[in-house]
Amino acid sequence: MDTLSQELFDEISKIPCVNSHSHISPEIDRIAEAPDALAFFKHAYPASDLVSAGMTNEQMKTALEPGLPLAERWTIFEPYFRFTRLTGYSQCIIEGFRDLLGFSDLTAETVEPISDALREHSKPGFYHEVLQRRSNIALTVINMEDLIEVDRTLFLPLPRLNRFSMLHSADQVQAIEKDYDVSITNLAEHVEVIRQVCRDWKRATVAGVKMSQSYHRCMDFTARQKEDAARVFDGLMRGEYAGLESEEGVLLEDYLVFECCRAASDADLTIQFHQGIRAGNYGSMEGCTPAPLTELFQAFREARFDLSHAGYPYLREGAVLGKTFSNVYLNMSWIHIISPIGSRLDLREWFQMVPYNKIIAFGDDLQHVEAVYGHLKMARQNFAIALAEMIREGLVSESLVLDVAQAAFHDNPAKVYGVSD
Repeated sequence: MDTLSQELFDEISKIPCVNSHSHISPEIDRIAEAPDALAFFKHAYPASDLVSAGMTNEQMKTALEPGLPLAERWTIFEPYFRFTRLTGYSQCIIEGFRDLLGFSDLTAETVEPISDALREHSKPGFYHEVLQRRSNIALTVINMEDLIEVDRTLFLPLPRLNRFSMLHSADQVQAIEKDYDVSITNLAEHVEVIRQVCRDWKRATVAGVKMSQSYHRCMDFTARQKEDAARVFDGLMRGEYAGLESEEGVLLEDYLVFECCRAASDADLTIQFHQGIRAGNYGSMEGCTPAPLTELFQAFREARFDLSHAGYPYLREGAVLGKTFSNVYLNMSWIHIISPIGSRLDLREWFQMVPYNKIIAFGDDLQHVEAVYGHLKMARQNFAIALAEMIREGLVSESLVLDVAQAAFHDNPAKVYGVSD
């Protein structure tokens, strides 16, 4: 960063961040896990880069899991890491090791000292140290399948409605009956359970609800007739159902997604969709673009739709939705490490295209707090560099760019998720 960018980065770092998307495990579990430096690369993101570079599943298991001495594991890991060390996925890990543990790089000479330092600093209370004091994160939104309790001084839950909207069989409905102590014999009763769950989650103070349909389909939900959906649901309960991916499965899922959005909107819960590339390797891109969601956005104009990952790589399509729909927010979770430079370029376009109260700057989408720190540092750098360019071009004043950063890192997500200071 040049001098102006560095000055902006320093000021942006003083803004408490509302972290919009995370998968951080409980501190007690992390301490028990005691990961070494190479275990950080087991996470789906850096692991997918290693696979892309040619590492086999057998090599990954041997290199990234405990067993062999670290030095031997490094010899398996390094030939592939050398090709992935420049990617955002690797850089956020290295940034965390650098600033939090004092090691400038991950090498054959530092892999064991870094691992020792990780075990040394992983003690009760270190989440508060890393997330709050070092990272200046006010609160982190935690994704989860069903609502579970979390440390509310650090985290805010975001449970999923996937199990209610993506039905595979009657067994899944029976599991819902057991877990929620309800009886479901028809579609109307299933929808009422969804509505009650949303009301209960609202009372429990959650950030919103999450749905992840884009991992298995295009996001072209369309309104369906209740009678048609009820017929399919009745068949599912009788064991006469061709499955989620069938034509009747798509019909039922369309109907249930609309009902989930209706229930969440009525309960005043933000609706977060995974919208963008899928984690891992060899995945389809059919669900990446957010453009087909327009019918849903039009149907629920009073709802708040959070496009998590903003439709990457279709960020321009996401920007059009953020520009033209008052109920659509662009969430930059994950994309700062998918493509750091791409994020800066898109920020430049967004700033001059989308009202900046629609931009959510950061969500780590990771598991280890050290990598969260590194990711947030990269996000702040991206904003600083993009905003410095606008200052140099005479498009904006320095005082205004700090207002933009304050909105994107704190005020906008705080409003969307109901966070009060």
